[in-house]
Amino acid sequence: MKKFLKVFAAVIAAMVLAAPSFAADYPTKPVLAIVPFSPGGGNDIVIRLVAKYIEPSLGQTLVVENKPGAGGQIGWTALAKARPDGYTIAATSQPSMILVKALRKNVPFDLKDFTYICNFQVDPLVWVVNKGSKFATAADVVDFAKKNPGKLNVAGDGPQSNVQLQHLINEKALGMKSNFVSYSGSGPALTALMGNQVDVALATLSSATSHIEAGRIVPLVMFYDEKLGGVTVKTAKQVFKKNISSAGTAMRGVAAPKNLGREELAKLEKAFKDVTKNKEFLAQAKSLGLIIKFIGSKDSGKLVDDANKIVEEYKSLF
Repeated sequence: MKKFLKVFAAVIAAMVLAAPSFAADYPTKPVLAIVPFSPGGGNDIVIRLVAKYIEPSLGQTLVVENKPGAGGQIGWTALAKARPDGYTIAATSQPSMILVKALRKNVPFDLKDFTYICNFQVDPLVWVVNKGSKFATAADVVDFAKKNPGKLNVAGDGPQSNVQLQHLINEKALGMKSNFVSYSGSGPALTALMGNQVDVALATLSSATSHIEAGRIVPLVMFYDEKLGGVTVKTAKQVFKKNISSAGTAMRGVAAPKNLGREELAKLEKAFKDVTKNKEFLAQAKSLGLIIKFIGSKDSGKLVDDANKIVEEYKSLF
């Protein structure tokens, strides 16, 4: 028995000593990145762009898979149930994750089910209309909605999303009443607009930029008041001469399931950080209207706490 115990202890010790070397080799295969929204939306665009540049630092490819539905709930539930081995991560978007958890019953994930790797993008929301729309300015939109309560149809990612939150804040601040028409992402919302199914779309700047540059749609106002380099869309404060909270602004990053190993977390965090320093990536991000701002794992956790406070302040509007 003593001999057996000695052999058993030696085997266990060897396994423990070998573990770091396996972690140091991570990753040995492609990493899956779940996008909890439809193709063409802001989360999808930025993750796919990152995937083009991350391989040199990560050592493997980043494979993007869309799992849209229920305002992100389906994709984030899949992440929460995944193995914490570093081979499954997902796009995060605050305050959307907080809203899903705060406004619904029986959500099958908790915000503590995740290891927040980093945040790397700020994505304000804009009102956009079709070229040739009867609404030439944001003031025209507000004027129509006030004179015709409930007749204006506004497309947006939803329900219970950061976009709907911004929509409700806008209505309250501007004294207007309209219909929020939910789609599974900014991409489908913009498609609905361009198909004349709705009057206005409230969409992320990143998802709208290519359509704006192609002349298909026209931006009327941006609901974000900080100065953003290279962005020419007028802010809500400039247009309406009043402060309107930009609580719906998307703060995007990535997370893994909880209990992710320290070595895997460090490798992933560094890989994403390296991408945000890549000049070619930054140039392409700028051309797509992506505003890049890297925040590491520790401070990304704080963003979740901040988003909680925002949601608590405004969730009564839903």
